[in-house]
Amino acid sequence: TTRLHRAIDKAKNGEEVSIVYLGGSVTEGSNASPRTTGCYAYLSAQKFAEKFMADKNQLKYHNAGISGTPSLLGVTRSEKDVLSHDPDIVFVEFAVNDGTDPNSRMAYESLVCKLLESESQPAVILIFTLTQNGYNAQEHMQKIGKHYNLGMISIKDAVWPDMQQGTLKWTDYSSDEVHPNSAGHAFMADCIGYYLDQAAAAESVPFTLPAKPLYGRTLAALQNLRQDDPAITNPGMFDYGAVNCYSYKQGWRHMSNRNDQGPLTLSLDATMMTIVSKQATSAICGKAEIWVDGKLKTTLNCYADNAWGNIVTEIIELGVIAKPRTIELRMAEGDEGKNFTVLDIGIVE
Repeated sequence: TTRLHRAIDKAKNGEEVSIVYLGGSVTEGSNASPRTTGCYAYLSAQKFAEKFMADKNQLKYHNAGISGTPSLLGVTRSEKDVLSHDPDIVFVEFAVNDGTDPNSRMAYESLVCKLLESESQPAVILIFTLTQNGYNAQEHMQKIGKHYNLGMISIKDAVWPDMQQGTLKWTDYSSDEVHPNSAGHAFMADCIGYYLDQAAAAESVPFTLPAKPLYGRTLAALQNLRQDDPAITNPGMFDYGAVNCYSYKQGWRHMSNRNDQGPLTLSLDATMMTIVSKQATSAICGKAEIWVDGKLKTTLNCYADNAWGNIVTEIIELGVIAKPRTIELRMAEGDEGKNFTVLDIGIVE
């Protein structure tokens, strides 16, 4: 609890305290009314200010929730959307968006490690919500939390037993299959407020990063490529310019009216990479291919029937090799006249 106590001490001394909430649509505020100030993130940040801050104007609140996204995107955008705010406290909520497969476990642990090892050394607190059928990824997330001795708040543990017994209805908490209603968001904020009281009263225990990961932390070393990164040897048919997709305001775009100027080409000493793209329902959106050293690795689709301008993240294993890899992003055959938007590229050397 040392990191959290440090943030509380700063608050009591009238200093600036930065609190960031990273997660999916629950964190973004879906089904809260009003969305921006009725969500659990805003409400619980206000509780922190009320409990501990000598000057509430010194609260720096940042909501980094993006609908429909897992911790794989969380770790890919953590530099831009979380660590750029020099957080003192980070709440992480991906329990209903993540799977339970090995890559999901590795991505979540990588995210936890990247936050813990960042320059501002924030307190990292994990939140586990649930779906109507009781699903969440809490089993492995809780093990990761215990491995790193982190604060954890399980909304599932708080409500699911009563729902099973019939003393609490799902509709008391949610108006759909996933998202808390306004009462549910307020309840989540109350749970966080209770946690803060308990943690503030606890003995201050110093944090020590475990020597070994539990599942894997490969993506903790992920670095984001910038527009002028020397690894981009040729932008080809992908212009870098303005986009409009949640917190992403710029990206690499292939437009339907562009002449073919070849693929976007990278030269990478990397073992793994992530590609973040935007999906839409417009028929003008097409497929793009990732080629590694002249061989087709995977195909990405910018079109989906159920898309809403959402974000899709792909992890690409490159393996260990002594020489730089040549990575090409090119439009698929037959889709050369369609649109494709890349929002982010992350690499692990």
